[in-house]
Amino acid sequence: MPGAHTHDLITVVTGVALAPLTFSTNLALGIDTQLALQQTVIVVGAHLLSGIMFSPDLDLDSAIDNRWGIFYWIWRPYMWVVPHRSRWLSHGLVFPPLLRLFYFFWMVVGVLIGAAWLFGRIGITLPNFHLVVSAAVLGVVTRHPREVWSFLVGFVTGSAAHSVADWLVTGGKRYLRRFGFVVRFNADNHDHWRGYSRRRARY
Repeated sequence: MPGAHTHDLITVVTGVALAPLTFSTNLALGIDTQLALQQTVIVVGAHLLSGIMFSPDLDLDSAIDNRWGIFYWIWRPYMWVVPHRSRWLSHGLVFPPLLRLFYFFWMVVGVLIGAAWLFGRIGITLPNFHLVVSAAVLGVVTRHPREVWSFLVGFVTGSAAHSVADWLVTGGKRYLRRFGFVVRFNADNHDHWRGYSRRRARY
């Protein structure tokens, strides 16, 4: 499998390639130039966010969860439950990235509820931030459906660029071996577990 930095490069390159395609597609659909540019920015931004911060490799302890800094623990339950390289839950093309987005939303809501409960135990009342966040997300979805769809498209393509790269490397090595070629390249080390404190210095 390609390493984290290689996947980042793939994400950026495919994002750059996606920009003119998205812009021209919007123009072909009769959308005016300014709105087409806005939709392009949303798609490419979501593509980069998905590939770099919500990578399929969040299903293992790797450089990706380090990027969340002190909030890396948010992904621990996901990591424990989702099998690595699962076609259905982590490395598939459509459902897995949407699952990560859904998971992240509910983790944020859960943290806000937990924080309100903990502060309540010591006599401090916090506003219902989880309701505020939920209402804000629902408001964006209902008031800006076109932008939401553009974001979801970019979010899916960002994850797909990672998964397809993994499949090509794995399949390519397999076919080369069938034809008698010796494949010495091995990127399996990107799956090896390293503790958070030790990995932080490396990445």
